[in-house]
Amino acid sequence: FNKGGTYVKNIFSPGVKVEIKEYGTDDNDSYCYTSQIEEVLKKDVLVLGTPIVGGQIVPLRINRIYILYIYSSNGIYSCKVRPVRHYKKGLIELVQVEIISDLAKIQRREFFRHECVQPFKFRINENWFDGVIKDISGGGIRFISNDELEVKDHIYCRIPIENDSIEIEGIILFKEKANVELYKYQYRVKFINVVKTDQDKIVQYIFEQQRKRVRQEKGL
Repeated sequence: FNKGGTYVKNIFSPGVKVEIKEYGTDDNDSYCYTSQIEEVLKKDVLVLGTPIVGGQIVPLRINRIYILYIYSSNGIYSCKVRPVRHYKKGLIELVQVEIISDLAKIQRREFFRHECVQPFKFRINENWFDGVIKDISGGGIRFISNDELEVKDHIYCRIPIENDSIEIEGIILFKEKANVELYKYQYRVKFINVVKTDQDKIVQYIFEQQRKRVRQEKGL
């Protein structure tokens, strides 16, 4: 659906993964909350799971405008939404949002995000540390570690890709307590000064992992 009345099949469906970012914030300093579509009430009204970060519920502000990124099987789309009410269904915290803009397809491949459990190393200055990547895209990673870093810290990530590895500079965008027993902290990193060939390697790796997952789900 968009405001002109065009319906795009399978874009809005229960179970589809989404990311939510407050409208008008700087991309370099903003944080995308992950969630999914729980219900489609009308063509322009959705019910989303309330985002949870580090085990804590993060309520979206009523009547505040957010950008919704929809990771559908047809690609990645975005639109503006406005939360209108919070409520619970059983033990699940939900938020009802109204779509208030056209639906736009996003061409940037770095938005595709692959969930994983991938040990890796990162360094600050000349000191190396260990972490575990929880998800990766062509634009950044989310990882957990026992080493305490700060927002705006610059790090260099050595990321294993198949039988090789690449080293990419990044900046810490977000820090929180990890909701994992063995690790203390969770971070969101945005890649900066990325060499295009390195980004292409990551995107190609992500697409291959997604294809493998689809084949496994289909039993092929």
